[in-house]
Amino acid sequence: MDFADFHFETPWLLAVAVVIALAGFAGLRWTENRRRKGLAAFAAERLLGRLTAGYSTTRRFSKDLAVSVAIGLIGVALAGPRWGVEITEQRATAEDVVFVLDVSKSMLVADMRPNRLARAKASIANFVRRKGTGSVGLVAFSGQAFLQCPLTRDYDAFFRTLEETDTSSIQVPGTDIGRALEEAETAFAKNRNRKLVLMLTDGEDLEAGGIDAAKKLAREGLVVHSIGVGTPAGGPITVISALGSPDTLKDASGEEIRSRLDEETLSKVAEVTSGRFVRLGQAGEGMEALRLAIQAGTDGTGATRRGVPREEWFLSLALALIVLESLLSTRRTPIR
Repeated sequence: MDFADFHFETPWLLAVAVVIALAGFAGLRWTENRRRKGLAAFAAERLLGRLTAGYSTTRRFSKDLAVSVAIGLIGVALAGPRWGVEITEQRATAEDVVFVLDVSKSMLVADMRPNRLARAKASIANFVRRKGTGSVGLVAFSGQAFLQCPLTRDYDAFFRTLEETDTSSIQVPGTDIGRALEEAETAFAKNRNRKLVLMLTDGEDLEAGGIDAAKKLAREGLVVHSIGVGTPAGGPITVISALGSPDTLKDASGEEIRSRLDEETLSKVAEVTSGRFVRLGQAGEGMEALRLAIQAGTDGTGATRRGVPREEWFLSLALALIVLESLLSTRRTPIR
């Protein structure tokens, strides 16, 4: 059996199931102890032994345990266990595209002309102009992520927002791909359109949460295409100082901080959602090739990957325990 991508849809219900099962077991044992104490108070010790001679405390314990475990298994089923992968072919009439744009300081590296951020913004604008249909949205991120432009067909409004988006749009420093993907997920409307995330970044995921977030999006049927902005060789990060002159960022030891394209992280993020990783390229050729693949339906993302529901396994076992409990007698087996 394929146990790939084992997870629960609502994992917090597992804790509730354990608490209820333990509380139920404790309640059943307390009831049993009260019954025995009540019987002991009613009958003399010599008579009590004769009254309970055919009663098995071990079987009573087993019945209480079976009921409690069955309750716990029902709670586990309610938590939505999933494992294995179910792939469903999907054909939609249009695409909703959310662009996720890295606006961290590393996007000011000039290994692409004039710099990474400017080249990424120009490529997004060209993509939208040539796409021509469907809704588009924009998420900007660095150490935090915010929806700059909700999904819209008003391309002029989108272009204005894109033009205004820069490294000052997010005040929290860093690069958190995980937060960016979570913000992109909330941007999509509940419709039958195909949902694509196009993430443009140098891939330096400082919080290391991008792959886990991508797995979550994959379960929801979203596809992430990663567009690597920059080069593996990278370059220093140049910013404008308070005096208005260009300055390079340095670490605590005074060495220049160099930012390099992290292709490995971006490839993994795309892979877990059945998306593609491409390098943007100096002229945006990677983005254009991706647009043509999406338009032609050859980008390899025409399927939805979901975890296979497995509630019936736990419900069946719970039912079996309940039936077993009803058939199990508390009478002691006579010794022959």
